[in-house]
Formats: sequence, structure tokens, C-alpha cells
Amino acid sequence: MKLVAFAFWLLALLAAPVAVLASDGANTIPDVSKGTSLYKQFCSHCHGINMVNSGASSFDLRKFPRDQKDRFVTSVTRGKGNMPAWGDILLPEEVENLWLYIVTRGGKEPPPARAAAPETPGKDDKEASLGTIKEGRLTACLPSNGGALSRRRHQGGAGLDYVLAQALASRLGLGLDVVWFESEPEEESDPVRETYALLSHRICDIVPDHPLYESNIGEPPSQRAAPPRWDTMPQYWTQAMQVDLEPIAATRPYRRAELAIVVSPKAGGRRIARLSDLEGLTVGVQQGTLGGVILTTQLPAAIRTQSVMLPPGPQFLWRMEQGMFDATLTDTGAYDSHRVQNRITRLELTGYRHPIGFNMGIAYRKSDAALGAHLDAALATMLESGEVEAIAAGEGVTWAPPRDPLIAPPLTTRDLFTMR
Repeated sequence: MKLVAFAFWLLALLAAPVAVLASDGANTIPDVSKGTSLYKQFCSHCHGINMVNSGASSFDLRKFPRDQKDRFVTSVTRGKGNMPAWGDILLPEEVENLWLYIVTRGGKEPPPARAAAPETPGKDDKEASLGTIKEGRLTACLPSNGGALSRRRHQGGAGLDYVLAQALASRLGLGLDVVWFESEPEEESDPVRETYALLSHRICDIVPDHPLYESNIGEPPSQRAAPPRWDTMPQYWTQAMQVDLEPIAATRPYRRAELAIVVSPKAGGRRIARLSDLEGLTVGVQQGTLGGVILTTQLPAAIRTQSVMLPPGPQFLWRMEQGMFDATLTDTGAYDSHRVQNRITRLELTGYRHPIGFNMGIAYRKSDAALGAHLDAALATMLESGEVEAIAAGEGVTWAPPRDPLIAPPLTTRDLFTMR
């Protein structure tokens, strides 16, 4: 058995490529993918593929303490028990890659957070009280493809939420940093959990455009969740990694998200006061969206049978431009974003607004109460002066003022059938 084990070790050694670490200036950045390769070649024969083993003959590395890196390095380089010493074979950088693989449980969990550097004395009291992740800076997470609400440019950004974040940072006497993340209309994505994850992992201080439902603030909806891909994401990060969630809070609302009927030229300028006024038009139903659910449950049967079901995403309204359907119910933000992409659109936003809507605020960590209070006060002033509405108009956003209740109870199935 020892000869077989030695043969596996020798073959692994001969087949092993030279591992190279990515370089970030003078620092080396461990790479979990290289750690995966090293583990397969040197460790999997004894410790099991993907670290899965009973622990009877070899240590179960899935249980290795995440705060004992020195112990791991010593065991690998000097050997322990029946395990040979690898110090003369593996480079220090390769040991770092291997440790990253172990501590992230094969790339499924984030590595332990590094200890925060001690604060420098003499820090401004106001900045210290706000508790932002960077001294003197407000860091906002914004979707890079948020259309009229937020979109990334070569230098800076644009959109209501981007300009609003700039204005709030200025009022708080802080500089603004923006972390751009990918927001995709995937059925498995959960924007609320992603907001919890972005804030809990200290990727940013605030996430604008957070829907103010009772279930969307306070205690997290689950213990852990994966953040979306963000532009400063470390090289070792994988989409499978989840972070521990903590409670969040939200500011007062600064706008109301509404559902409106959008029509093509085929509507012929008809007045739309209710869904039944869409008779004679082909209605497009966007799957997996609130507007799509409402159309499915509330359209008169004669109109519903002539409707077309289409996948969600920015291509939905482009298909309407191409004549695939004549009318739909969608959020005004989607129409505004389409208009940003197509300045000569022939689609028209009607005056119809569905009773179901929700207020939007700015999410922040509940533990950062001082920051929340400053943001809330600044928003109150900006709303009263009309500054928020003016920013929205300048960014091409169809703005509606918040309504009571400011924080709504969870939407129920009954609401989908009865609120018309």
C-alpha cells in the first residue's frame, strides 16, 4: 500500500506544472483555481477528491480550523505522521494557493476576513461616527447595467441613483466611491439577498433602490447568501462563495416604483384607464416579473388568450419595437431604461398606473445607525426642496413621490387578484 501511495505521489510530482501566482504590484494574490490543481495532484489521493473522506485514515480537511494557517503551513512543509514533508517540493506561493483552497472549502466559501487595521489617531469625529468602510468616503453599490437608474461609463457613471449618491455624499462631507456589480434578470437571482450580502460583506456602505417591504429590512431572510459579481471582486472569489448575513435598515423612500402600461403605435392613441381597455391588442407578458404575474391573473380571459409569453430582460421591449406585441404592463424604470438605449423609440408610456407599487429607499447596515440618520436627514431636505425630482428629470427617470405606508406589508396572492 505504501508503494502504491508513493507511486501516486511520484506521478503527481512528475505531472505537476509550475504554479505561478498572479501579481498585483509587489504583492502576490493567491489563486483558488491553482490551489484546486495542486490539491488534486498532491493531496486528493489521501484526503479524498474535493476533500471528501471519512476522516478514518486521513484528516478530514473540511474540518481544518480556518484560523490556524500557521499550523497548516507547518504540517505541509515539515510533514506530520505518515504525511511526507512537502517543503522541498512546493514553493511558498504554492502553499498559499493550497491553503486558499482548503480555507475556502474548495472555493465554496469566502476566506476569513482579515483583521482590520487599527484606526489612526486624530480621525475626524463626524467621519468616525458614520462608520463608513473607508475613512472619509461613502461607498455605494450600483448595478452597472441599471439603465436610467444607474449605468457605468468610461469615467464615472450616470442615472438617478448614481447622481443621488453623489449628492448625498457631498451633503455628508464625504467623497464617493462606487462599486459596480452585475444585475441580471435571472430566475435564480434574488436582489434582496444580494443586497444583504453586499452590505454584510462590507463591499459597500449603501445600496440605493431598495424596495421598502417589511420583509426586506431587519433580520436577513437566510443565514447566508452569495453577493453578485462586483468589479473589485478578489481574484480568488467564486460564484459559489456565500457570506454570513446581518440585519439591514433603510432610509425614508425617495421615489415610488410604479407599474404602467406601455403601448406601440398600433394602440392608435386610445385612452387606457384599465386593463380591459387593451382589448384588440396583443399583450406581451414578461415572465418572472411582477407585471407579468399581474397580467396573468388580472387580464380578461379574451385578452389573455391572445397574449404572448416572453422571457424577462432588456430585450423584452425591443421585441415590442419589432412588432411582436402591442402592449404590456411593466415598471416605469424598465421603460425609462429602454428609452436611454433607444432615443427614437416609438413606444409610449401611458398615464395608466396599476395600484400595486412600492417605495424605494437606500439600504445600509443596521449597525451603522449614525450613517442612516445622516442619510435620512439629507434625503428629507432634498425631497422637500424638489432636488430629488429634479435629478430624476435630468436623468430621464419617470419619478413618482413616495406614498403611505412608507414601508409596505408583504405582497400577498390575494393582492395580486384583488388590487385592480
